[in-house]
Amino acid sequence: MAPPQPLDPKKLDQQIAARKLSTVYLLHGADVRRIEAVVDAIEATVDPADRPFAVERMYATEAGGAPVDIAAAARSLPMLGDRRIVIVLRAERFLKPKRAAKVADDEAEASQDEEEAVDLQPLEEYLEKPNASTTLVLVASEIDKSRRLTKRALAAATVTEFSLGPSDAKAPGMAREVRAAAVALVQEEIAKAERTIEPAGIQLLVQRAGSDVSQLRGDLERLLLYTQGQKRISAEDVDEVISSEIAVEDEWAVVNAIGNGDAGRALREVGRRLDRGDSPHAVLGQLRWWVSVRLAEGDPGRVKPAVEALLRTDLALKSSGGDERVLIERLVVDLTGRAVGRY
Repeated sequence: MAPPQPLDPKKLDQQIAARKLSTVYLLHGADVRRIEAVVDAIEATVDPADRPFAVERMYATEAGGAPVDIAAAARSLPMLGDRRIVIVLRAERFLKPKRAAKVADDEAEASQDEEEAVDLQPLEEYLEKPNASTTLVLVASEIDKSRRLTKRALAAATVTEFSLGPSDAKAPGMAREVRAAAVALVQEEIAKAERTIEPAGIQLLVQRAGSDVSQLRGDLERLLLYTQGQKRISAEDVDEVISSEIAVEDEWAVVNAIGNGDAGRALREVGRRLDRGDSPHAVLGQLRWWVSVRLAEGDPGRVKPAVEALLRTDLALKSSGGDERVLIERLVVDLTGRAVGRY
């Protein structure tokens, strides 16, 4: 029997809002932010006071995240309320495991799939007969539909893909569909922010992102932050935020852009730093130096609010008080004012 048809993300939102949860969900795709929002919404169906007992988050293959642990957690009866929610993050480790590296030339035939090293049977058996009082949420960046466990999950779960287009689509017209989905996403997010944007600005965003929904969402967040206070976003605003990256790495590009009063350039540069893997705490340290030295010399009146912004961001980073990238980008905008000089 063919697996049920995937559920559209908007219909999934409606299902969750109505608190009519399925016993198993499979949420997959590259739109990490959108998936996180759905997972949070599922969790929010449980009363906040009951969540420590009724909601369990696990990471596939990590300590306590083996298939036998997941199955046991899902089979447990609710302590409070009438439903348990078990969320399994990074489930691609089960649903599309990477091939293990070959250990040596003379042992080339010894390589094996991660799947073979993990006993998936407890989870396969659970998916055959899910617990009616549990909602099991499998979250994966990718899936391999040829895998036995994936086939079981597709048959048992309410499945929703979060991307700009189906991951297994090969049709010639798919590029147009992806572009249309990207345009719709931009329009939806701009409307949520109660803003408008020039059509040329939308085209710039979509052209840069291509089929990369994470890139599109990142550019949108920076754009909305850069244009805060504006009702209408122009193509020039978009160009300021997403203009082509320069090849030469400048370790002081962020503070120099802030020092020049160029918020758009500062956001691009801090995005480049974070994209290449720089620690948000390292960026924060450089910004702290700029405030204590350059800003104190060039515009002492701005030092106190700048220090307060630094402290708020530092506390939020240490207490997991929000997305690290968003926190740093917001700080960059807060620190940028009139030009005070370069490093």
